[in-house]
Amino acid sequence: MTVRVDQFPEVQGVVSEPPVQARNLSVGEVLGQVTELVQAKKYDEVQALLQNAMGQHPNNGDLINANGYVLTAMKRQSDALRWYRDALEFSPMGSGIWNNLGTAFKHLKFYNVAIACHQRAIALSSNEAFLHHNLGLCYAEVGQHGEAIMAFDRALALQPDFHLARWDRARSYLHLGNYRKGWADYEVRLVSGQIPARSVSGRQWTGTPYAGSRLLVLAEQGFGDTLWALRYLPRVKGLGGELIVECQPALCSLVASLGVADRVVAKGEPLPEADYYCSFCSLPGLFTPDLSLLPAQPYLSKPAEREAKFEPYLRKGAGCLKVGIVWSGSVTFERNAERAISLERLLQSVDFPGVQLYSLQKGSPEQELQGVELRRPIIDLAPELKDFADTAAVVANLDLVIMTDSAVAHLAGGLGVPVWILLGHSAHWLWLLDRADSPWYPSARLFRPRIEGDWDHVLDNLAIALMKLATVKVPLSSVG
Repeated sequence: MTVRVDQFPEVQGVVSEPPVQARNLSVGEVLGQVTELVQAKKYDEVQALLQNAMGQHPNNGDLINANGYVLTAMKRQSDALRWYRDALEFSPMGSGIWNNLGTAFKHLKFYNVAIACHQRAIALSSNEAFLHHNLGLCYAEVGQHGEAIMAFDRALALQPDFHLARWDRARSYLHLGNYRKGWADYEVRLVSGQIPARSVSGRQWTGTPYAGSRLLVLAEQGFGDTLWALRYLPRVKGLGGELIVECQPALCSLVASLGVADRVVAKGEPLPEADYYCSFCSLPGLFTPDLSLLPAQPYLSKPAEREAKFEPYLRKGAGCLKVGIVWSGSVTFERNAERAISLERLLQSVDFPGVQLYSLQKGSPEQELQGVELRRPIIDLAPELKDFADTAAVVANLDLVIMTDSAVAHLAGGLGVPVWILLGHSAHWLWLLDRADSPWYPSARLFRPRIEGDWDHVLDNLAIALMKLATVKVPLSSVG
């Protein structure tokens, strides 16, 4: 049995279901039920089914492999690893088993051995598109995007409608700064199901003039994606008639303050009829075929009417370097744990005399502030930050923002405010490779690890850089 682990969504928890009645089933019948039960998240039921089948066929590598697949779906990667290895004892030529072993190693961040496992799977069955795709995913994780692209190319040669392979090839192209090819592949998200299908009127806009017509720009993905693409709205408006912009509710006031859109619609509200439509993240592909054409100047402005309520907080930092901090993105983002750090660890690098810290953190990570005692207390602004217009009003008046990769980085960069971004090893493609600067945001400085999980190196370099900026006044009486 070839169980394609990466074709199924990550799942959490165990659904309690009554186990199936033990009965004699052929191996084929059992394997035919496994995928359906896992997709339904009926883990107790599928494990009972497999336990019964393995009791009857203890040396069947396909059944052992299937049990590893169930454990992978349950995010029990270490347990799955053992079962895949056991399956190879009985089916050493099983390409699907080698593939699944490689996938388990990838989840555990053993990337080199994962690559070797996927290569072994391909050697046994070279005409399976998904095997080449999974190899490409491992290469991408270790930053070998040229090799990843070759693997995705092979997958697409075997299966031209393999949308997920095209999406992952897009990201590798974008990591390498090959925007001309990257944007073309990036559009696959609109047909792959990654972006929910929308029922809207009109035709898809291709960047042509639309004088006398109405264009609707649609929100997609997260806050950061919208903030990143806002830079293109003046150019979009300059090509035509009426511009309607849909965005997340927390961004509506900020987008309206730009004075470009004729109307701003909160996502979730009814959309007007339009002649054309375009998704927000398709705009870069229409206007930036290569880095030389990148509009990198600041494109956001602070909402002046929001500044007054933050003035008392900012006054408390008078005479100090006023630094905003964010240590976590959205906790609902699947890979947030890889890009977030604890407040305690961040403070080891940023708590210097002459620095006043302002917390811009929203969501459950805010709770970490409760256990912090510093010489100069952190000023928590979260209760005052009702939307991104509020956040912009604060950030525009700070000297620096230090944060992990999340939406406020795009806000600070769009405002032209200095922002230091702490990146994980497998960073977002927008930050390219091996650069300490960003052509998208000239005010940004990137702090990168040497290897996976190397936050000590990132925070060490951050501490040195901040110490040089901080104003430290040492009383003469304290000098020996």
